[in-house]
Amino acid sequence: MPAPNPTLTSELSAAKSIILAVHYASSAELKSLRSLFSLRSSTFPKEMQLRVLLCLPETMKPDLYVPLIKGEPGETVTEVDTAAVSKISEKRANKRVKELPALALQTGGVSDEDMLLSYLVCRARNIDRETGALSIVIELLSPFVGMVTGVDKYLGGIVDILARLTYEYASEDVGVGEEAGDESGKLEVFEELEARVGIKLLLDRCGGRQVIVDDLRRLVGPYLGAKRNNREGWEVVWEWLKCKIADGNWGDFVEVVTKWNGPVGDLGLEEEYARLSIAGCYVCQETGQSTWEGMRAIHRRCSKYASERQGSKGQKLPGKLGDPFDKGNPLAAPNEESLRLLGLLITSAGVLSAPLANVAEIRLGGSHGDQEALLVKHVRNGPNWAKQSDEEWRRTRDGVKWLQTKAKVFGTLTVEEVEKVLLSAMLAAAKFGLVKEIYVNGQNGSLGKDDVETGILDAFQGFYDNASNGNKTRGSMKNALGVLQILYPHISKSTALECAYRLTDATHALSHYSLTLTPGVPLLPVQIRIHSNPISLVARLLDSNPGSFAQAEALIAIARNLCFGTTGNDGGRKTDARVIGMCIEAALSEGDFETAYSLGMNRLVTMIAENEQSVDEDVADMIWRACFQAGRYRSPYAALVGETAAFGGKALRTVEMRMELLAQALRFCPPSALAEVLASWRRCEEEMLAGLKEEEEEEEKREAYWSNNNSGEATSTATSVSMRKDDETPMGLFAVAAGAAKALRGTAFPLSTSRENIVPAGDDATVAAAATEDQKTRKRDMVSGMVTSGLAKWGICMLSGVFDYLIVSMSVGFGLEFEKFVCIIQVYAYGNCSDGFEEGN
Repeated sequence: MPAPNPTLTSELSAAKSIILAVHYASSAELKSLRSLFSLRSSTFPKEMQLRVLLCLPETMKPDLYVPLIKGEPGETVTEVDTAAVSKISEKRANKRVKELPALALQTGGVSDEDMLLSYLVCRARNIDRETGALSIVIELLSPFVGMVTGVDKYLGGIVDILARLTYEYASEDVGVGEEAGDESGKLEVFEELEARVGIKLLLDRCGGRQVIVDDLRRLVGPYLGAKRNNREGWEVVWEWLKCKIADGNWGDFVEVVTKWNGPVGDLGLEEEYARLSIAGCYVCQETGQSTWEGMRAIHRRCSKYASERQGSKGQKLPGKLGDPFDKGNPLAAPNEESLRLLGLLITSAGVLSAPLANVAEIRLGGSHGDQEALLVKHVRNGPNWAKQSDEEWRRTRDGVKWLQTKAKVFGTLTVEEVEKVLLSAMLAAAKFGLVKEIYVNGQNGSLGKDDVETGILDAFQGFYDNASNGNKTRGSMKNALGVLQILYPHISKSTALECAYRLTDATHALSHYSLTLTPGVPLLPVQIRIHSNPISLVARLLDSNPGSFAQAEALIAIARNLCFGTTGNDGGRKTDARVIGMCIEAALSEGDFETAYSLGMNRLVTMIAENEQSVDEDVADMIWRACFQAGRYRSPYAALVGETAAFGGKALRTVEMRMELLAQALRFCPPSALAEVLASWRRCEEEMLAGLKEEEEEEEKREAYWSNNNSGEATSTATSVSMRKDDETPMGLFAVAAGAAKALRGTAFPLSTSRENIVPAGDDATVAAAATEDQKTRKRDMVSGMVTSGLAKWGICMLSGVFDYLIVSMSVGFGLEFEKFVCIIQVYAYGNCSDGFEEGN
């Protein structure tokens, strides 16, 4: 049976023609499909062609059907076989036509270009859904780049990025995340992700395997471009960049904002990007050369942006830093004024080696104290700041002056205040030559002589107080002396400088002795400076250095320097008398009476010999106490060796020396001490008389011996003994008191009758010796004369009503015996001092 004649293409209904085209497309019979499109062009407008082409096998190579999509002319049109639809009813054909995939237009437009873009997107989704071969999708889309608007963004911002995530970042567990939903349609799901979700996914991969900027260029930029610069997506990028700084990745931040253009084509986003770049400089807490270089690179980039945009000028800057990321903060605005300030602050931060934000806070709203503290920290920065060379110090000074005058970081400080801080730091670093060059001999020091002197004294105190040893040839004491010599003594001899210099001399001298305040702990210079009574250190020195009392002159010099160094007054005779008194006490404690005697008579007494009437009370008090202490001294070993006044000539000489000292004590002692001094005097006198008596007995024995052997010389010897006895017998205490009474009468009662003819009974030898004017004055009588003078002086001061009556009664001859008068004077004037006064009773 013969086959029926086939139906011609022109005889097919529109529905059957479309179904036939779908058959050829799904069978990949492109030649027949092209011919059908040509033969039935009215049935297959561009939209229908594209709907049919969606039925092509997803595994088919795109280069085979791209010409058909583009509508390029192909081979000669021939009649096609319609057998595939010959048995399909019209009803069924219409139903199947309705089931054909429609084009989801991407732009909402109806132009051929809009439809072509929609087809390509749908075809790409189908290929990815069925095969997962993004390479086929790329082959499909690539020929339409530049030809169909939107394909380039879709290909570069969606497909390429997903392909990179799939192939290049596969080892990094790349996925679209929980928010992506179904993994089966990965391209479609990724394409439909919200911008903020997709950009987070991409940012997590940036910087993993490649340079971070390359990742941004390949992933973030194209993706957000495909998302039409979605603002929420860019906000995620801004937050990501902020986190870079917060996490300490300043290098990444600099690389991004200087090498990546960020949003392009959106002026608002571009300004936000520039503002973020500037704000990043302010929040960066890193310091170092690379940090400043990065900030300068950002400054150059933003300056170029500002010049292109011609940002606002003359904008008033705030009084504080605030939040740099605040969109209303004028400091981060990319305009000429804010960028000029940023440039100054970057340079200032580099000079100060401090975070930019800290410098900005000080520059904008820092108080006087804040700026001064930052200046001090800068010039004394680092552990080796004091080891800088002179040239480095000059550069530091130049930098500080620039910070004050140009950058205004130290704008609230005066030139003098800045120079004082610099001077103090240079002095603390022991740069004495440089200080002298700049602030003493130079013309640009900007400090007056008084300010320089004050700085030197402050530095001196710092060196002095930190010294562990008083030797001025080494360590901090050497620096203390060196800082003073900048001015003293050639340029200035002010009292303050002299005080410091003399304190240094005293401290150096003390360092040669063993001296401590706490057992086992050497005396520190600072303890000397703050000591409430520095001269008392001499006493400690004498206690801990045996024999040092013999160096009285050196100790006086030390004491005077100590006194002047701490008070500005060396104390004069008071200091001398106090130190000599200490030396006398030390000599006595070490059993050296002769040195004590020499110090008392040759140093203390001679100190006031020229002007005795105007002796300072304090000096007089020191003299009499020292002389009294030495005068009543008795060797602790005397009793053990039998060394009494009667032991021999040396002992008599010692007693005589003690009496001389007591006589000096009597001259200056207060009334309350007279009884004690006189009692000591009487004991010495008793020792002297006992000694003389013993000598006399020894002499008589020798005389008797010589008389028996040579009688011719007996007479002359007896005469000699008698004369010596008269010469050496000292005036008795009552004779001394008699002299005192006579002096009293002559001064207190000049009109009373003369006492010249009154001879007291019971002591003829003593009175005769005192009344004989042509007799040779003996040394012991001179001492007794001093005692008399002392008694007279205090008698005048102390007599009152009853003594006046007694003296007048005796003067007019009422018969009052002289001895009793003296006794009454003693009882009333000096109290109950019974020692030695029994004879007067």
